[in-house]
Amino acid sequence: MDLVENDNPKVLLVDDKAENITILLDMLEPLNLEIFVSLSAKDALKSVGTYDFDLILLDIVMPNMDGYEVCKILKNHNKHKDIPIIFISALGGVEDKIKGFSYGVDDYIAKPFLQEELIARVKLHLQKGLLFKSLKQLLRKSYHELYNPLTIINTSVEMQNLKHGNTRYTDSITVASNTLQLVYDDLYYSLSSRNHHENVLSIDLVKFVQKRIDYFYYFRKSKNINIDLQSFEVSKIQIREVDLYRIVDNTISNAIKYAKDGSTVSIDIINSNDSVIFKSSNIGSTINHPEKIFKQGYREDFENIGMGIGLEIVSSLCNTYNIKTEVISENGVTSFKYAIPKILN
Repeated sequence: MDLVENDNPKVLLVDDKAENITILLDMLEPLNLEIFVSLSAKDALKSVGTYDFDLILLDIVMPNMDGYEVCKILKNHNKHKDIPIIFISALGGVEDKIKGFSYGVDDYIAKPFLQEELIARVKLHLQKGLLFKSLKQLLRKSYHELYNPLTIINTSVEMQNLKHGNTRYTDSITVASNTLQLVYDDLYYSLSSRNHHENVLSIDLVKFVQKRIDYFYYFRKSKNINIDLQSFEVSKIQIREVDLYRIVDNTISNAIKYAKDGSTVSIDIINSNDSVIFKSSNIGSTINHPEKIFKQGYREDFENIGMGIGLEIVSSLCNTYNIKTEVISENGVTSFKYAIPKILN
């Protein structure tokens, strides 16, 4: 796949030294890019919020805020996390590169470098980005093709139950359908651009969680799982409802999924001074490294515990809303604890 003349990808160059920007502009001229320039980290973040960039070339050593911090901010932002970032720096040691990749950077070019190397890497990431965008568009279209049959299944089962009553077969269909619904909702959510300060509501977490527990009734019934919700106070938080769905649904569904048949899942909602504690506990699978579950870049053995895209979404939302998390898993008892701020900053 080659870049063609009409592509004109948008590329942001970030460096506090104008002479470095000039060198990059000269080297990149053959690619016919639409290039934007930022001479500070603050200006770069402002530009990213204004334009849709296809690639960012980022210096590391800058005053006030370095490239590591800029990279961290962008990679933790749902709208901007997929923009490929290449560090271009005189810091060329192995430890420097490892640190850069730990912050989520996509590539690293150490100075000095040849024009051919720069062009090759820029073209590679622009091509990968184009492929990724095409894939996301395909998935968006596929989502609706998958969702419509699921809706028909749900409606048909409801009509069957109303006319002939529930059976273990229709209950099994409902469980499978709800599971697919959760996967589809996570998929659609992950493909959507979001502004977390829009459509924020004041939500009573106790009432919200109770409704979601009711939603998973057939899932609980299939494993003979009881859910014990402990809370006696109104516990309001400020959050987008669609975001809270992802946190609560993934937490409850995983607690049920990995709980022993016939056991009890405990859910506690507790008011503290500036946050509301949401905690789920279940007896079942043990997570190998619970302290790392919400660390950037960490991957558990999903073959054993099965949490993938849903956990990625929850982790990202916790970063966005400054939700403090704690995961404990010992002797077959696993708990997920979220301290959700009452006021959205």
